[in-house]
Parts: sequence; structure tokens; C-alpha cells
Amino acid sequence: MAAYKDLVGQKITKVTSNPSDPKTGQMWYNSTSGTLRGLGILSAWSSSAPLGRDAGEFSGGAGTQTAAMVSGGLYPEVNTTNEYNGTGWSTSGNMNTAGFYRGLGGTQTAGFCFGNQVASPDFPTGVSETYDGSSWTSISTIPQVHSQSASFGSTTAGVCSGGRYNNYDQATTVTNEWDGSSWSTGGAYPPTDVRGMACTSTSPATTGLAFGGQRGGSPSPGLVTNNQSYDGSTWTAQTAIPTATAFGAGSGTSTSALLIGGNAPSATTNCFKYDGSSWTAIPSLATGRRTLSGLGSTTAALATAGSNSSGSDTQLTEEYNESTSVITAGAYSSGPTLDTNRRRGAGWGSMTSAVLAGGQNPGGLTSSSSEFDGSSWTAGGTMNSARQELGALGATESAGLVFGGEPNPLGTAVEYYNGSSWTNGTSFPTAMKFGRMHAGPNTAGIVSGGSTPTGSGGDDSNGNFHDSHDWNGSSWTANTDMPFANQGGSAGSQTATVQTGNGYLVSPTIRMLDWNGSSWTAGASAVAGTDAYLVVGTQAAFVMGTANPPKTLTQVGDGTTIATGPSFAVDKSSKSGIGSSSSLNGAGGGEPGTVDTFEEFTAETTAVNITDFTTS
Repeated sequence: MAAYKDLVGQKITKVTSNPSDPKTGQMWYNSTSGTLRGLGILSAWSSSAPLGRDAGEFSGGAGTQTAAMVSGGLYPEVNTTNEYNGTGWSTSGNMNTAGFYRGLGGTQTAGFCFGNQVASPDFPTGVSETYDGSSWTSISTIPQVHSQSASFGSTTAGVCSGGRYNNYDQATTVTNEWDGSSWSTGGAYPPTDVRGMACTSTSPATTGLAFGGQRGGSPSPGLVTNNQSYDGSTWTAQTAIPTATAFGAGSGTSTSALLIGGNAPSATTNCFKYDGSSWTAIPSLATGRRTLSGLGSTTAALATAGSNSSGSDTQLTEEYNESTSVITAGAYSSGPTLDTNRRRGAGWGSMTSAVLAGGQNPGGLTSSSSEFDGSSWTAGGTMNSARQELGALGATESAGLVFGGEPNPLGTAVEYYNGSSWTNGTSFPTAMKFGRMHAGPNTAGIVSGGSTPTGSGGDDSNGNFHDSHDWNGSSWTANTDMPFANQGGSAGSQTATVQTGNGYLVSPTIRMLDWNGSSWTAGASAVAGTDAYLVVGTQAAFVMGTANPPKTLTQVGDGTTIATGPSFAVDKSSKSGIGSSSSLNGAGGGEPGTVDTFEEFTAETTAVNITDFTTS
């Protein structure tokens, strides 16, 4: 037997405390605790940022845990494509043909969808496409129509086998192979009349594993435990899965695979690992789901969306890791409650020095303000005018200003705050509300967009403005107008601003704007409709809320793309936001009603998993 030193290149050392940065394979004897210690491998699922849309009719997925792609997956069909960067989901180019239960596979930059299903008429098709990382290209139709199939491989050596082929939920045994230019027939899938199999996602070339499924049409005779491997020409029966399961997700290869969730016979949290000869149970998903998308390897897998036990589609994402690290996902949690319920107020500042002002409380419009010192909220000075839907500029508790809002004629009113009292200031040039959050401190800010407080006027049919103004601490100066009117919020500075768009009113994909100090250009595409009450950070690193349900969704921008972020716990709109590019924190809100909740964000942490070793 080889000595430990020969295996890892060092001896077991004697220490009085654990090393600060232990390495994989390293062991030591802790004389203080009297134990032999080292890094232990931990297997666990952890939550990640949601998909950004509810979906639940997937077959497969493309890529890895840090570079993934899913597309379609909703009844009735959609052509939406989403990419995952290891922390959140962004939108990408739409498929040419909308659909669901498409056989997804490949990588994020070279993906495919083989076959399709549409809602009306309820019928599978042979429509197929390939993906280059930004756009989809239609390829030859599969000779045998498929949906709910097992699809794996690459864009030059792909497989699509089994699955539904007619509107009676009956399944085919045909296997079709794609070589990058044409289709050919491969070995028949042995289990007859089976659809909804899970399959491996990272198999090389035309080898893979398909397991589970549902036999027959409607009413179905039942779920199956089949497990079949494909070697490029022939399917061979392998060890059956432990529990009959259909519409689960898979990851890995034909010799090392995961079965994730599925229908068994209801949406299950069960997960199993295959080592090429046997299956073992591994930690369960936090939320049971079927028809979800799965991808990655057996040590770093990803599961997203899917239909829960009540039949509702979800946008939940979970990561599976086997490593020597303990990963605690970034998350929102309840912080100190506000000193009063509040919604539609204005906020500014950091997590150690912030102010909320105005808005509505249970008694109606309020002129009150609240101050935060990093540990508690207390009553601040009273504004000269009670109002809601006002805007704010500022960096600290003792240096801020608010402007605009309703009711009219307060749309031009400006008030300064010094940390204890409010003073009227230079009026804003145009009466407005929905000024909300804007970029910069109270001595060098920029205010763009907004909406008329009178219900008439504005620069578009919705009463929104395209105006933009700089503030130098004493006066307002007009900038170049935005290309279109909107009532969104902004983050950044006078020379580098991101404008978040129109919130509830328009498509988020065309309404993000960037400002460089002299001109406006189109910005990145948002994942969902933006909420201008909630945006903090800089043009190159910002976090914002979401206007359309679920209002728990946050979105993170890096100046180039916008991806989903961790979700708020409280599903309320009209929150006010404070914080920085790495930490959007939501205060108050309601719709209906008002609340005094404050949610604080804690970033993801990773710690080594030090374990005691024994001879038992």
C-alpha cells in the first residue's frame, strides 16, 4: 500500500489549529481537538438566481453549470432563449419557431433543439434548429417527428430518440442522428411506447444515457424504470433507476449521470447518481419539480424551472455541487423593520447611512422621513410637503434632496435634507412624478424621464417625459433629450448613467438606455419589466427590481448584459431601494396596503469543509 506522503507529496503534520487555507488531499493532526482532520467532500443543492420567467415543459438543456442555455419550455409555446453565466440568467436570441418539449443539448455557444411540440394543434413536429451563442438557424426537419425525446450529443454529432410522435401521446422507437448537415437513422430505442425520458447532457459525440419515462398514450399505463445507453449505433439495457420516474432532468455522461426530480408519480425532489453500474440516492432538490431542465456534470449540475406538485410552472434554479467547499447562496433576509409602514417613497444612501422620505403610510400621503444607521430605522425630519412618487438624489443620510411627485402642484418642488431638517430648494424645471431613483449625489446628479402629475401632457401618449437634467448643487441644466419618453429610474453618475426604462408600460427589451455625458445609446436588454423605485449602483455594475410579477425578482447588470439575481422574500411592489452595485436592499412597499419590512442582501459565501477522519 502506498504511503500518504507518496500519494499527496507531504506528511501528515501536527498542528494546534486548523490551517487557514487547506488544500485538497491535505490531512493534519489537530492536537488541540485530538482529531485527524482534512477536507471532506460535500454534496449539496443550493439556490441560485431564478430563470426570469415561469416555464415547465422542458426536455434537456445545454452547456455547463457556469455557461448554460435553455429555450422554449412553456405551454402554450414561446421562442424565448435564456443563458446562465454561473450566477444568473439573461435573455438571448429567440428561436425561429416557438415550442416546448424540445430536445435541447450541446453547449451555450453550440447548442441545438431537435423536434418540437405546439399547443394548437396539440402535435409534435420535426422542426429543429442550432444555436451559435446568439442566434438560431433552422436545419433540416427530422424524418421522424419527436417531442419529449432523449436528445444529446453536439451540433455535428447529435441524437434524437424516442418520445411522442402523434396527438395520442404515443411514442416512437426511432432514433435519428444529425451529422451537421443531414439526418440518418440510428439504432431503435428498445423500450416501446416510452416518452418523457431524462437523458445525459454532456455526452461526447453520439453516446448517451436515457432513463425513466412514461409508457403509452392517455390514459397512461404508468411510469417506467428503464435505463438505456447508446454507443452511437445500438441501445443497451443498463441498471434500472431506483424509482419509476418520468419527465425528470438529467446531467452527466453515459457512465456518470444524475437523475434530477421528475414525476414519481407527482413532482418529486428525489435525485440519484449513476456510476456506470449502480444508482445511489444523493441530496434532494429543495423544491419538487417535473418537466424541468437539467444540465452539467455529476459534480456540478444545474436544474431550472419545471412544474411543481400543484401543476404551476416555476422559475426556480438550483445548483448541485460535490466539492470540498460549503457554498451558501446569496440571499435576502428580514432586516430591521421601518419605524412606519411606507410605500411609493424615495430613498437614497448606503447600508450604513440612508434615508426614506415621503410616499404613503396607512393614513395616506406622508411628509415623514426615516433614517437608517446600519442597525435600526428611526424617525427623521418632516418634509415641508407630503407627497408620493417623488424622486431623490443623495449619497448619505445628511446630504440628500427630493423632487417632484404628486399631488400637483408639487411636481416641481425640491427639498434638501441635512440629516435633521428639510429646506425648500430651486424648483425642478418640469412638473413631474415617478422621478423615483436617480443617479448621483445631491451636488452632481442627473434626473431623466418621469411622468406628468396632472394626468395630461408629457411627451408620449402615456404622459411620460423624455427630458434629462443635470443638477450641480444649486441649479438645473438641460441635457440632450432621451430618444423616447419613459418614467424609469437610473443609476450611476452625470457622465455614465444607466436608465432602467419604463417599468410597467413597455417592452423591457427596447427601453434600457446608457448616457455618456453627451448622448444616449441603447442599453442591454432587461430580463423582465423594470421597477424604477429599485435601482442602485453604477452604469457598469447595477442592481434593479422588477415591475411585473413576481415582483421578488432582481436583475443585475454589468454594463453589457443583464441577468437575474437572487429574489426578494416579500412579493410587494413600490418598495424603495438603498445600497450599492453589490447590494440592493428593499424597504417598505405594498400594493395593496403598506408594509414596514426591510430586506437586506447577504452575498454568497464559500468556506472549506473541514472534516474529522476516523478508522471506523
